Amino acid sequence: MINRKEKNKDFIFKTKDFILYILNRIEPAKSDKIRLNKIAFFVEFAYIFYNNKDLSDTKYAAINKGPVINEYDKILKEMAKEKLITINGFALRPLTSSRATVPADIANFIESIIDKYSKLSKSELISLSHDTDSYKITTDNEKEMGKIINKKLASLEAFFCGDDGDQEIIEKNLPVFDKSKLVEYEL
Repeated sequence: MINRKEKNKDFIFKTKDFILYILNRIEPAKSDKIRLNKIAFFVEFAYIFYNNKDLSDTKYAAINKGPVINEYDKILKEMAKEKLITINGFALRPLTSSRATVPADIANFIESIIDKYSKLSKSELISLSHDTDSYKITTDNEKEMGKIINKKLASLEAFFCGDDGDQEIIEKNLPVFDKSKLVEYEL
């Protein structure tokens, strides 16, 4: 018999199942490409921040609209062709549930993050995603677009700490930087 923690240790979403899981949780009136991308990013990076492991095999690109699922348009078109979702302009609706069997504690965590961020407006989500350290580092403060965001940068996202700010950041979990490539911050 495998204990619950061992099962959770190996759990990881495939990108399409992660998308379906999120879309099935978002209100139909708020289910669009922007909200999907931002919520997926926040869910994944919050999960990594708190658990120090990936939630999905999804990669995120840093573009001018903020962090997005890498090649999201191609993936969504494939999902529509497979009759997993419908696409109507920017609106998205799931036609099925995620095939992933999500452990209860992971589902509870994910759903609380989805619920929290799905209440924000699109402009709030975009603004917040542009303010993340992982996005700023990847884009060199929005000078270089299109790079893949290193998920290890999630450990820098202090806004996940909560209202009391007491979340301890474990230094060994922080990404390693080549100090010769650091750029002096301009005020």
